[in-house]
Amino acid sequence: MEVLRVICRFIFFFFIRVKVYDAEKVPKNGGLLVAANHESMLDMFMIGYKVPRYLKWMAKEELFQNKILAKIFTACGAYPVRRHSRDISAARTTFELLEKGEAVGIFPQGTRAKGKGTAVKAKHGVAKFAFEANVPVQPVAIWGKIRLFGRVNVRFGDPIIIPQPPEGKKYTNADYTEIAREILDGIYSLMEEPESGNN
Repeated sequence: MEVLRVICRFIFFFFIRVKVYDAEKVPKNGGLLVAANHESMLDMFMIGYKVPRYLKWMAKEELFQNKILAKIFTACGAYPVRRHSRDISAARTTFELLEKGEAVGIFPQGTRAKGKGTAVKAKHGVAKFAFEANVPVQPVAIWGKIRLFGRVNVRFGDPIIIPQPPEGKKYTNADYTEIAREILDGIYSLMEEPESGNN
């Protein structure tokens, strides 16, 4: 993994300029769900290469159909998830990783949504995983020109703790979907450079 980070630093310095803000906000220990908007296949690399821990990523199963790509993504800590059906195996893997104190990356919208793609709604999974595993959500926004010699910004927000429901009640999937929408709105609100940036 460290070799991969060195490669990413080289690529993101010479070929795609990636400016990272507030990576120090990422908790260094404990289970964590990293939630980001989804711009391109490079997102997991641009988000993860400067944080103080290794991230595991939920990725669509189609990426694992090619054996070579499957090995690359697996080596990067990614694991497959079926997007259009209830994937019990992927859910179990996610909970197990979070309970072990790992940091897991997830794209709340479940697919790519260019720019401020809020027309693609957040799915309830990000809120359900975080609440039931009792871990914070780390919001992160990625935006810019993701192309050769383009510039991309990655900005981390403050971790979010999902509150307990009112006494005597339990969250429904509809409640989780509403919480996920609020998380996604918070992610998109990060899409501006802070006054005192860092990299």
